[in-house]
Amino acid sequence: MEKVFVTGSNGFIGSHVCRDLLERGYDVYGLVRPTSDLRFLEGLNVKLVTGDLSDPDRIDIPSGIAAVVHSASVVSDLADERECDRRIYRLAVNLVERLKKTGCRLKRFVYVSTALTLGFDGLDISEERPGKPLRFMPYARAKIKTEEFLKTLHREEEFPVVILRPADVFGPQDRTSCALILRGCERGVPMIVGHGEWYFPFCYIDNLCQVVYRSLVTPGIEGRTYTVTNGQPVTWKEFYSEIYSLLDIRQRIFLPAWLAMALAVVEEGLRAVIPRFTPSLSRYRIKRATSHTTYDISRTIRELEYRPDQDVRRQIKAIVDWYLEERKHGRPL
Repeated sequence: MEKVFVTGSNGFIGSHVCRDLLERGYDVYGLVRPTSDLRFLEGLNVKLVTGDLSDPDRIDIPSGIAAVVHSASVVSDLADERECDRRIYRLAVNLVERLKKTGCRLKRFVYVSTALTLGFDGLDISEERPGKPLRFMPYARAKIKTEEFLKTLHREEEFPVVILRPADVFGPQDRTSCALILRGCERGVPMIVGHGEWYFPFCYIDNLCQVVYRSLVTPGIEGRTYTVTNGQPVTWKEFYSEIYSLLDIRQRIFLPAWLAMALAVVEEGLRAVIPRFTPSLSRYRIKRATSHTTYDISRTIRELEYRPDQDVRRQIKAIVDWYLEERKHGRPL
């Protein structure tokens, strides 16, 4: 069994990656902080390594590690420059430096980035056809900076990196997006903005796990980048309507796009005055909900033999079932 070291292993993406790799026969080591919530790793035979990438010298990298999947990262379009630099770029730099110090000879280093590095607001976005740039967003800038750091390492030192750019990742155990979305639906928040017929790049977590695995076993792809989505057109209206149906509720209030944008401006203004205020809306979020954004995954399909599961209704049901089960047992979401 090859040893794989997964950072962010207790989080949404990391825990699913750990489960998938264990099922494929890997010996999985998961990096967790001393204060981490380990609920998503319960019942999994993950060998825990306690440490913090902000203090890498204290991390005991297991001997014989063949590959690393680096998924630890802050995930927020509201995070500021300092937080994104510290919890995205610096984590990657610290991890690489620690691996070098321990003399670890990796076959592959898989970095989980984001499709937002290619921009948004466009159809079939790719490196050749980028969308509108997101340089105004610290999160996207930090991801771009980290990608450039890892690509430079590959060019200069043949560092065996493969960069994955998942789009909007959804699935059970997602407390960052899915839990908030479902809670909003239950509370009567108008989730569908305008007519809701704009495409968005839905990426189910199992599909991302498949691409992580293919990135570990496909030879000769070091230095390359791959975008990950379900590869099918899904509109916001279809997505939210399915959730409403499963929750047996209806959206009773519909906001026109112009009003939603006006409310976003107000909330952003409040945040500027009251830094502790966390807005539920932003101009970026409304723009995402009222413009088409899809990504070209043809290279991922061709080079990694990626075969996405496109049963969106079943995937959304799995998310809702998880949410209802968590709520039934009073677990924090």
